[in-house]
Amino acid sequence: MSFRKILLAGAALAASTAAMAPANASIIDRPHFKVLGVVIVWAANDADGSVPIATDFVIHDDATGTAADTDLIAATGRTLVTGELTATSDGVTTNALGAVLTLNDGATDFETIDTDAPSGFAAFDVTGVTLESDDLTYESSFFVASNTVFNIEAVASETTASGDFDLTDISYSMTVDTDGTVADSGIAYGSAAQDPQGTFPAVTDLDALTTATNVYEGGRRKAASAGNIVAQSVRFDATYTLGSGLAYDLSQGAGEVEAEVTYTVYVP
Repeated sequence: MSFRKILLAGAALAASTAAMAPANASIIDRPHFKVLGVVIVWAANDADGSVPIATDFVIHDDATGTAADTDLIAATGRTLVTGELTATSDGVTTNALGAVLTLNDGATDFETIDTDAPSGFAAFDVTGVTLESDDLTYESSFFVASNTVFNIEAVASETTASGDFDLTDISYSMTVDTDGTVADSGIAYGSAAQDPQGTFPAVTDLDALTTATNVYEGGRRKAASAGNIVAQSVRFDATYTLGSGLAYDLSQGAGEVEAEVTYTVYVP
């Protein structure tokens, strides 16, 4: 075949290939969904003690590359008496801070008295008698629902201290209750929630919380299935005890101590 014929055949093949090529066009599709992290904290309204009230509605947005939490509710919350839908007291009259004492001679329990309003005893023989009490414990709670992991930070300040007591004498612990019913309201929580599987860093007393410290570090979101806010909530319980969890004894001394503990819920 001559060189001229080869060139003609190549040109014909190129023209045929060009005719079969698709048009030079593009279609772009970019579906995009975004759900921000949401954490809802509810208990009582600190202003008037009304319940049940959400006082924290935290939105987490890291779209700018810098994590940021925004609380959409300006109100301040107050904890609940554990197991009840009752706001805790905001003063020194909190019942759990008053010692309940019993005289015990090993055979007879004498009249119980409240040290905030003692009623008195009849004369008694001191032989073999000890002065006892139950643990002096204060328990409070709040509820949290979330679609994301969160931490809880706490800071304690001493508002009253006299005699032999200060913040080192208030033992502290926190736990989580995943489901139950609030006794005095019939409100059931946790049916649409899951065990958060978080951790509680060791904090032995309130003196360890004088600077902001994590008391809970989240493992996973709280909401597990469709439901309302209460159903998707778990309850966090704080326990404060005078001393190291032992019944009161005269060797512990006398005095008064009160603290204010502020909890901040945030998305890490």
